[in-house]
Amino acid sequence: MQNNSQDFEEKPSSNKDMWLFLIVLDVIFLCVFGFFLYKQFSGKLFNPAPFQTTETVQTQEETLPVITEEEVVTVADTSVQPIAAHEEVKPEEPVKEPVKTAEPVKAVEPVVVEMAPATQTPAPKEVKQSIIITPTTGKYRKVTFRWFGEGNKVSVVSGFTMSKPQALKKVGDYWETTLSIAPGTYKFLYVIDGKNTLDPYAEEKDGRSVLVVE
Repeated sequence: MQNNSQDFEEKPSSNKDMWLFLIVLDVIFLCVFGFFLYKQFSGKLFNPAPFQTTETVQTQEETLPVITEEEVVTVADTSVQPIAAHEEVKPEEPVKEPVKTAEPVKAVEPVVVEMAPATQTPAPKEVKQSIIITPTTGKYRKVTFRWFGEGNKVSVVSGFTMSKPQALKKVGDYWETTLSIAPGTYKFLYVIDGKNTLDPYAEEKDGRSVLVVE
């Protein structure tokens, strides 16, 4: 009886180890397969650029030109010229910009302003005393008439002359006469060569010269 129980107990242990081994093997296979799938899909998702195979790399390497050592030497010889030992290296001279000469200053022509001729204001007319009244103690006043203009025959006419011309005498550069006239206001005219003329130095009213005797 004891032997049977031992056989019964040993068989399940061997089956258990086998299943455990298979499970571990499955897990390893799934991990490897999952990692492979992850590499494939992650490259497509995060790096959409086309994957170059080894064949394309080889074709690109075949198309590139191959430069030999002799060609490298010839290129170096043509690009760089050796400097002789006895030659001195001269620094490059700076490029001199042309000096701009200042333009001559043009002389400014003086502006001549023509002054308008000044208008001469007429000289004030000289007021001459053509009538001189001398006061007296009597009833009449002595009144002297003077004519400073031109003429050959000069006389004065008014109410105090009874409307008859009273002649003036030539005295120097003017004509003169003296009459006795009572106080009052009178209108008079000079008669120059037969033509009635106003006294230019006396007041005027109604076309006559005015005389006021006080």
